[in-house]
Amino acid sequence: MGKGDFIKKPDRRLKLLVSIQGLWMVTLLILAMWWGTLLNQQGDEIANLQTQLGVPDSQVQSRLDKTERMIAGESGTFILMILLANTVLLFFIVRDTKRSRSLEAFFASITHELRTPLTSIRLQAEALRDIEDNPKHTPYLNRLLEDVARLEGQVQQTLEFARIEGGGKLTAQSIRIKNFLQTRIIPQYTLNETRLNLKLSIEESFVRADPSALNMVLRNLLDNAIKYSESAPTQISIQGTQQNKSYTLEVIHENSNFKGDANHLGKLFYRGANSQGAGVGLYLIKTLMQKTGGDAQFLPVENKFVSRLTFNLDSGEEGT
Repeated sequence: MGKGDFIKKPDRRLKLLVSIQGLWMVTLLILAMWWGTLLNQQGDEIANLQTQLGVPDSQVQSRLDKTERMIAGESGTFILMILLANTVLLFFIVRDTKRSRSLEAFFASITHELRTPLTSIRLQAEALRDIEDNPKHTPYLNRLLEDVARLEGQVQQTLEFARIEGGGKLTAQSIRIKNFLQTRIIPQYTLNETRLNLKLSIEESFVRADPSALNMVLRNLLDNAIKYSESAPTQISIQGTQQNKSYTLEVIHENSNFKGDANHLGKLFYRGANSQGAGVGLYLIKTLMQKTGGDAQFLPVENKFVSRLTFNLDSGEEGT
């Protein structure tokens, strides 16, 4: 995803908002003109009735002129107020959209710039680990690699969040879920076995998911578990079963210390009582799952935290 993706979306939104605002102004003007015409017609009818009742023509004409001036004055004032209010509103919409576009462009630029130094740090740490002879230094290098990988994940999560909020789409494909976990996810957490104890008990099956999004979903769940554990190591068991046309994957955090309202989990910026984040992770997980036809539920029970992911099954013909 490039910086242009952040800029094009606001442009489309701005054009849509301006079009709607213009249509609204035209509609109001037409209504005002119609109301004015209707009132003038009513005034003429009243004048005709007064003439038939014997009211002098001069008096009838005087009243009719007053009525027309009143209608013209009030209608003109009403129209001017509408135009002024809509112009002010449109001004603020354009200004805020441009400001938002500038912030998003800056945000995209700085986030992309972070990737290069992070990749460099990770490569240098991996090189140091490969040439380091002192076993006492290995845990520190492993921890450095873990932290760099987690920071890279946070950068990617932030970019993905911005892309989704801007209307970005995902590309679902057939994925072998067990193979994906064993080759793409678990190896990222084997550097320091004292921090994470992971048990895998799942059925192999082909599911529909976006590989990049699925990687982010599972990493988010595991990273959150590491942050919110009662004790070390973090105890995680992953269970997966196939049911009719769906596949359920449960990530069970056995020693969780989550504190908060379970009913609000998955909502944007909701943070539990002991949260260390911004309340984006679970929202992003739920949104990514729903955009590929699945769903995510979060069920804290006693000292456990169960994250239940539901996928649509696939034939496996495009599987990876």
